[in-house]
Amino acid sequence: MANDLQIQKTVFSTVDFGKVVDSTFKTFTQPVPQDDPDTPEEFFRLYEKLFYVIDITGPTNSHEYLVTKSSELLNFDTITEDIQPLLDEIAQLRQENLGLNQQILTLETNMI
Repeated sequence: MANDLQIQKTVFSTVDFGKVVDSTFKTFTQPVPQDDPDTPEEFFRLYEKLFYVIDITGPTNSHEYLVTKSSELLNFDTITEDIQPLLDEIAQLRQENLGLNQQILTLETNMI
């Protein structure tokens, strides 16, 4: 038969295949770098813009939620525990001051 066709097949081992065939991914165009709009600056810009729109209280999307989440980083409870004894002392000193002012007033009225 005059129409006999011979097919030749070349087989490469795994090691040789990597040497002969470029298997890296290529693109037709260079990828366009995308800017991430989520930055702290953008957050605070939006926060200032939406300040009066944000709910005051609520489990999410509220000022209360922001304070609670930020307090986790600031150890706000620990700071409050450190300040409480000072607030108690101020209250005690105010009581003493009031008592002393009452004594002064009593002494002044008795002298007249």
